[in-house]
Amino acid sequence: MLGWVDRFIQGGGDYRAQRGTMASLFVQDNMRLSRRFNLNLGLRWDPWIPFGEEFGRIPCYEPGAHSTRYPNAPSGYLLTGDPGCPGGGTIARWGQFAPRLGIAYNFDRGRSVIRGGFGIFYQPPFTESLGTLTNSAPFSPQFILFGVPFDNPWVGMTNPFPASYGPAVPGKDAKFDIPLAVFSLSDGWRPPRVATWNLAVERQLTKDVLLRAAYAASKGTFLGYNPDLNPAVYGPGATTGNTQARRPNQTFQQIIEDVSGANSIYNSLQVSLEKRFSNGFNVTANYTFGKTLDEVSFLTDTCSTNVINPYNVRAYRGVSDYNVPQRLVLNYLWQLPAPKENALLRELLGNWQTTGIWNWQSGFPLTLSSGEDDSLSGVGSDSADVVSKPSLTSGSRGQQIARWFTTESFKTAAIGTFGNAGRNILRGPDTFNLDFSIQRVFAIRERAKLQFRAEFFNGLNHPLLNNPNTTVISSNFGRITGARDPRILQLALKLRF
Repeated sequence: MLGWVDRFIQGGGDYRAQRGTMASLFVQDNMRLSRRFNLNLGLRWDPWIPFGEEFGRIPCYEPGAHSTRYPNAPSGYLLTGDPGCPGGGTIARWGQFAPRLGIAYNFDRGRSVIRGGFGIFYQPPFTESLGTLTNSAPFSPQFILFGVPFDNPWVGMTNPFPASYGPAVPGKDAKFDIPLAVFSLSDGWRPPRVATWNLAVERQLTKDVLLRAAYAASKGTFLGYNPDLNPAVYGPGATTGNTQARRPNQTFQQIIEDVSGANSIYNSLQVSLEKRFSNGFNVTANYTFGKTLDEVSFLTDTCSTNVINPYNVRAYRGVSDYNVPQRLVLNYLWQLPAPKENALLRELLGNWQTTGIWNWQSGFPLTLSSGEDDSLSGVGSDSADVVSKPSLTSGSRGQQIARWFTTESFKTAAIGTFGNAGRNILRGPDTFNLDFSIQRVFAIRERAKLQFRAEFFNGLNHPLLNNPNTTVISSNFGRITGARDPRILQLALKLRF
């Protein structure tokens, strides 16, 4: 109502001329060691060659170092071309070798097979995430202000715009507006690496029925997260209006670094039963029981944080945002039988088939947030505080929608803290859904056919509830306020000739 904003961000525009080369080499050998045993060996070479920027607009943060390219730059702020600041913000990684191994052993007179595999994979970063590195002074300076009036956020300061707009590359005597916002890659940064392995047993139960049970897992290493290395320190008299005055390094505003220091682990049991097509019917059932753990489940651009507490990233290790403990999927195809005695009925009822996908799965995790910067660190919304053991509420469906969990178990974080609620400690609504279709092909001529399809999405019109609101300060805290699509019917004709 006063027209003051909690956070105001303005920058000089997004200008970049990045260039990069990606090259890989892969060799593989498939060996049949015996009539029953096959071995697959492979090796991939995936060197990481950082993307450079034509005008050297990528910065590096090195405490105590001084720029020779721009002598007026503050201590610790280097630009491409300075010693200790490589062209892409990080050094190349030439030794990224990724082995592969696969085995298949056939036994029990060919009715059973053991299969296994192992592989290492490297994930080059998204070019968009690296692009924001160029949004840096003196080329495109960024400013973050707290608790300022929106009609004149630069009150009491010199407005650096429009002088700071544009793609210009200033000369060596460029001036720097202090405090400075910094976005960079951490020292020793490297691309994420994922190792996967699995072991499966397949058994042919009958001529057209196959049972498969597998253990599948993966481990992520060098996963990225973005902390603020210069958060405001809480103390007496701290407010959002004096955030900058409480930062340890007054030369800078936020110092956001992408750190390749997170990990993830996934373990699962996967069971499938398949009845291959026979007698006009095919069905496959897949069940997965698994768990994924990590500290951060999503990547962001280098100009934004995805870690609430920059002092203790491990405090947020828990089940992943996308972790679904149980999932059952059943799909079928049924060629409907047609009467053989009556030609008219055979013409009307023949060539029809129906397909369907049944899906049941656990709900997605819920993280409870305070909804405001209670830590007064300038990072953003903190976790909530837990005041009693939380649980999902019981009662009718309507009562659950009105309050999915015990809201009285949470409150906003204590001032000066990041909140003590763990990450993803509750779970949202389960999902049960059926999509199915009915279709038939009509032969018009030898080379012309007309296909009719009727498709039903959420065919049972079952409520597919969204997750509840998890922000303590919201008036809808704990309430489910939305759902996915109701039943949708789609009719289609396709002429093939």
